Amino acid sequence: MALLETKNLGISFGGLKAVDEFEISIDNHELVGLIGPNGAGKTTIFNLLTGVYQPTQGDVLLGGESIIGLTPNQIVKKGLTRTFQNIRLFKTLTVLDNVKIAFHHKMTYGVSNSILRFPGTKYWKEEKQIEEKALELLALFNMEHQAYQLAQNLPYGEQRKLEIARALAAEPKLLLLDEPAAGMNPQETHELMENIHFIRNNFDVSILLIEHDMKLVMGICERLIVIDYGMIIAQGLPEEIRANKKVIGAYLGN
Repeated sequence: MALLETKNLGISFGGLKAVDEFEISIDNHELVGLIGPNGAGKTTIFNLLTGVYQPTQGDVLLGGESIIGLTPNQIVKKGLTRTFQNIRLFKTLTVLDNVKIAFHHKMTYGVSNSILRFPGTKYWKEEKQIEEKALELLALFNMEHQAYQLAQNLPYGEQRKLEIARALAAEPKLLLLDEPAAGMNPQETHELMENIHFIRNNFDVSILLIEHDMKLVMGICERLIVIDYGMIIAQGLPEEIRANKKVIGAYLGN
């Protein structure tokens, strides 16, 4: 069974079909790239997969179960998380608190415990466990020394890395990365490639990423899906996509 499968997925805004007949299948541990020109519908597809938009046609199956109609929060609990094209951190909170927030759906203490905070209660036990897990995750990304800095004070590349760490804290089965290299310099992009390889090697997760940096995409993705005007125009191995005349005409150029 595929980890993620879409069937005839589409959405219309008024009379405009932004995505139409989008059908993909992603297996466990795959690293897949979704590419295409600006305005092709890539982020719209991510919004459909994560419940931000509800499709006007088709279905999305995660682990064989339809997730259509679920809220984004419910979809996270099912094992699908994402990052955003524009960084969406809680910038006035610490790096550590940004990661801890991703564990909220695992907390079991009630409102009274969180308000009263008596010594020895479930609140303190769970908070300690979550903080330890968050620090361990930051250590894997070599960010533990920045744990108590405000997120807004991090360099741009580190903010991108923190957003990925926060998405992983929710323990997803599938991680969606929306233009993770956007705005990065060459050194930061190189470090991002290493981080994505690290995630693949150390986390039990599949990755679907949108990216315009072709060096990054061709260098790390096992398979590519190309869309134009909301429809798939090609799928295949990176070397196949690089030589595909239809893709060259629509996106890659000569």
